Amino acid sequence: MSTFSQEPSFRQPLQSIQSQKAPELMRRADNRSDRSESVIESPIPTPRPNHYTILIVDDSTTDRVIYQRYINSSNMMSCSIIEADCGDAGLEMCQEHSPDLVLLDYMLPDLDGLEFLQALHETMSPLPPVIMLTGEGNEKVAVEAMKIGVRDYLVKNDLNADRFSQAVQRVLSQQALKNLVDRQQRQQRLMASIALRVSRAVSLEETLHTATEGILQLLDCDRTVIYRFNADCSGTIVAESLLPGWTVSLNMQIKDTCLESNISVEKYLDGHKTIIGDIHNSYLTPCHINMLEQFQVKANLVVPIVLNHPETQKKKVWGLLLAHHCRTTREWRNDELRLLDDLSVQLAIAIQQSEFVTTLKSKAESLSSSNRRLVRATKLLKERNKELDDFAYIASHDLRAPLRAITNLASWLEEDISDKIPEESKEQLQLIRSRAKRLDEFIKGLLDYSRAGRQHLEKQPVDVHHLITEVIDSLSPPATLTITQPVGSSPTLETYKLLLHQVLSNLIGNAVKYHDKENGTIQITVQERGEHLSISVTDNGPGIDPMHHQKIFGIFQTLSSRDEIESTGIGLSIVKKIIEQQKGKISLESSVGEGSTFTFTWPKA
Repeated sequence: MSTFSQEPSFRQPLQSIQSQKAPELMRRADNRSDRSESVIESPIPTPRPNHYTILIVDDSTTDRVIYQRYINSSNMMSCSIIEADCGDAGLEMCQEHSPDLVLLDYMLPDLDGLEFLQALHETMSPLPPVIMLTGEGNEKVAVEAMKIGVRDYLVKNDLNADRFSQAVQRVLSQQALKNLVDRQQRQQRLMASIALRVSRAVSLEETLHTATEGILQLLDCDRTVIYRFNADCSGTIVAESLLPGWTVSLNMQIKDTCLESNISVEKYLDGHKTIIGDIHNSYLTPCHINMLEQFQVKANLVVPIVLNHPETQKKKVWGLLLAHHCRTTREWRNDELRLLDDLSVQLAIAIQQSEFVTTLKSKAESLSSSNRRLVRATKLLKERNKELDDFAYIASHDLRAPLRAITNLASWLEEDISDKIPEESKEQLQLIRSRAKRLDEFIKGLLDYSRAGRQHLEKQPVDVHHLITEVIDSLSPPATLTITQPVGSSPTLETYKLLLHQVLSNLIGNAVKYHDKENGTIQITVQERGEHLSISVTDNGPGIDPMHHQKIFGIFQTLSSRDEIESTGIGLSIVKKIIEQQKGKISLESSVGEGSTFTFTWPKA
């Protein structure tokens, strides 16, 4: 047994192998952990100093009283002190109370300090912080003690209140710093593990369940919940993990006007978060407290799950992430709130990805369905086109053959009896031939219309000016008509020559056919307009009343009697069909007696 000398001493005790700067490092770490960017809804109570349990193992009642007086005289810590007067009793108390610090006398009645440490090492891992005290300094003992894990080695004869308090505070600060580092490392490992499991989750349900399980482990709380908002701001518990014995809330529909009654959902868009250490000592309404009590909640954390629209960057509150503590009230740390907040961001990303994948799948299914319908429609269209081609062939062969026979018979009859029939009968025979020819042209026009734009053609370079010359030559216009062709460089197109020839032939042919003046003019112009050519055919003929401008593009439509001018009324409808199939447009400018201008556009490529 060794006792204190209460006389002041100026000898410096052996120092801990830990740095003297540990208290300052601890303060800096606490400052970092206390900073939070969250908007705290419920004020955090001013934290009291850390409360420690200190075990004194010393057979001297006087020394134990002195230690207690030194500890209690310090205003920097709050402690509960337990005592043991021998080694065996001290070992039992270590097992029972898990003290934050052991003040160990080297000379005990049943075993020395080193033997105590060896025995403690066999039953507890890691060892609690230990300060060894001895009546006389022994460097060899000090070294052995440090090897085993003693944090400091003090000589009782050199101690006073200040030195003792500083040593105790230093060791406790060092241990608090170590606990903080260990806790942060554990949190980082758990966070990485949770994030990995969330990223590997196949479905949204699995993602949410994985997150709640991870948070339960990470925060050591009793229940974690993910609450999803509905359109009317009510909501559903869509995921939950909880310890045995607490009320299950999964899939519950919650619509309570008192829930967060003073906080709109929009407030969560600005990052609003809640930290409540005691629901009965907070801003909450009685209605809200009653609702939480139904789930045995005594303290909780709440952070929003906010999604960003990928294109508009508009925010949307998807739901809430909650941690419930049901055993007791709890003083949540700011780093715990930050962890929950970080996980809410991970969840938001996972939810957004899940919704994106779901949308893609839906669009893919819709596209697949549309493709199947398109394949069926394409097949049906091919069948209908084949039927149309077969009909056109039948119409060309079986209908036009009798018409040719009628024409021939009328001609033979007129030749055989021309000298025996009156002139009136000759005119009727001529009328038969004319009507048969008109019907033949009508059938040919129908055939051309049905085939317009559907021919299997190959694109080729086309000199537009040269093609216009070919069309004019094929029409053999009368000498009384003056046709003006484009001048200057000639544009060359990569296009279907036959179709463009058909359009020009119809438009220029109509200008020739319907011209009513002896000295008429037809002007053809070609202009480049971006990706198209604009071609106009202008004449100074009879013109067309504006009320008929749309009518003339309809099939079988003519403005003059067919007895005056032979026409099937199909030509302009064929022109319009071909131009529109080539992604062009046709228009008409005309008035009665002022001529007409037909203008159409044709793609350069």
